[in-house]
Amino acid sequence: MILSVRKNITIIANLLDTEFLIKLSKKNLVLPFYHAVSDNDLIHLKHLYPVISVNRFKKDLDFLQQKYKPISHINLFDQIFCKTNKKENVFFLTFDDGLRQFHDVVAPILIERGIPATCFINSAFIDNKDMFFRLKASVLIEKAQKMQLTRSQYSFIRKLFEQHNLIFHHPVDLLRISDNNKELLDKIAPVIGVDFREYLAVNKPYLSKEQIANLIKQGFSIGAHSVSHPYFPDLDEDAQIEQLRQCIHFIQREFGINDRLFSFPYTDFGIKKTFFSSIKEDVDFTFGTANLKTDEIQTNLQRIPMEIFNSKSAGEIIKTAYLLYILKMVFNKHVIFRD
Repeated sequence: MILSVRKNITIIANLLDTEFLIKLSKKNLVLPFYHAVSDNDLIHLKHLYPVISVNRFKKDLDFLQQKYKPISHINLFDQIFCKTNKKENVFFLTFDDGLRQFHDVVAPILIERGIPATCFINSAFIDNKDMFFRLKASVLIEKAQKMQLTRSQYSFIRKLFEQHNLIFHHPVDLLRISDNNKELLDKIAPVIGVDFREYLAVNKPYLSKEQIANLIKQGFSIGAHSVSHPYFPDLDEDAQIEQLRQCIHFIQREFGINDRLFSFPYTDFGIKKTFFSSIKEDVDFTFGTANLKTDEIQTNLQRIPMEIFNSKSAGEIIKTAYLLYILKMVFNKHVIFRD
């Protein structure tokens, strides 16, 4: 039902002019975000979300550059707080998770086009010292599907799941594992012949310190994405603040930069006003993933996910986001209010 409604909204949105939607919504800043761009089969992402191809990414940029002017984080303050009726239509581009493709694939494309961007990284994964547990799950799913689990392997995994009140029927059920029981993945890996250390060493999914330093030299900004990518709504506020501060301070210390940007891992849903009050001396801007919305915390900016609907173009995704925002305005649902 929801997908059907969204499909109809997309059809209507595509009939409308982008400039008309911008004027009607009064939202002349859009914040598209991605994780990875690649033409290769990235096993660690394969079972999590679509990986945007190079050609699709370039077409996305074609649309964005045609309709908007690219800006860097340095321009955000004026864009948000400067009271003027002559603001340009602009976009601020970001990438989450600090994946290697930002250095190898994305950066050269952006440099050629003169587009700034910010890459948000998890400090625990730099230099491929460790891997986000959901990436581990994707690697295990791929291996389990290709090898076909034996009866004993299946029984071992099923019993592990039952100990944590989980049900295991198929390898994709490994995505049921959460931050609270992520150690299960490390127990399952050797049983089906996966060595995560070897995978990290061979595939190097994450940026190295050297690559990050090179990106900074090229003019890209680096932001914090927490230490280990936990689900923030499940953490108490002190733990949330610690994850943010540790990551930001590490980046500033390690790379000698003063950028104070933070993107929430997963989502900023349910994050309270007291959190934002506590971290205001640590960050300039924070970023959520709630699509095109206004946040009552003016320095917390909501971004548009560009990978969920892989079959849709940037124009379709962004114009749909605009029309949804305008429809929500009618019912005063376009603003995120916080406790």
